[in-house]
Amino acid sequence: MNKQIKIWNTNINYKEFWEWNSDTIVILHWWWGKSDSWLEVSKLLEGHDFHIVVPDLPWFWKTEINRVFSLDDYATIIENFIKELKLDNIILWGHSNWGAISIKIANNWKINISRLVLNNSAWIRNDKKRSFKRKIIWQIIKPFKLIKKIPWWKKLRNLFYRAIWSHDYLNAENNKYLKQTYLNMISSDLKEDIKKVNIDTLLIRWVEDTYTPLSDGNYMRDNIKKSRIVTLAWEKHWIHLHSPKKLVDSFLDNI
Repeated sequence: MNKQIKIWNTNINYKEFWEWNSDTIVILHWWWGKSDSWLEVSKLLEGHDFHIVVPDLPWFWKTEINRVFSLDDYATIIENFIKELKLDNIILWGHSNWGAISIKIANNWKINISRLVLNNSAWIRNDKKRSFKRKIIWQIIKPFKLIKKIPWWKKLRNLFYRAIWSHDYLNAENNKYLKQTYLNMISSDLKEDIKKVNIDTLLIRWVEDTYTPLSDGNYMRDNIKKSRIVTLAWEKHWIHLHSPKKLVDSFLDNI
């Protein structure tokens, strides 16, 4: 199940669930996620005769990070990973931030993808409403930086960052490569890339998600030619952890 392969001088750890002569699904986890978080989904899919491969991207889980990565770098390393494993005609499944990687790979046409699954994927960065909120919070927090040596500064700062959904940035600060990698990821807006996707695409969204709102999914539905959207009620961003069977059933009912 747990395996390792060297790509770009990086030991990529991954999990593999094998069914002979079956279609292959490559699942890309989410920022701050890991292949372990997809165990239940992988086992359920394997039970439906799928071959499942879930890599841990550089820095995440047991895969090291030895330099700063851009979105294109992550896409290239996954393309090389798929080539090295000789995977063909795959279903590429991207969750959250790694949906952006999936979109990049789909548009590169360097590997053979039969279907794209974008599972509450993040791709829009230059959204006016969200940018305005960040600017307002930043103006509030800016004066407090002058008193950052006081004991309660760090707690106050963390509260403000979490208010603008930037706890991922806080978690990345202690790694010299990861901080800039994160900033590279969130500066990559894919509005134009979305319009170029020409692969059968299944969009799975849930109404209550506050990280990647349904409006983002509707934009993809309207701009990806061969797409269809499934919206699920009473679910949030981590449906693969909370309701893995519901997620797999939604996928199976719409492929």
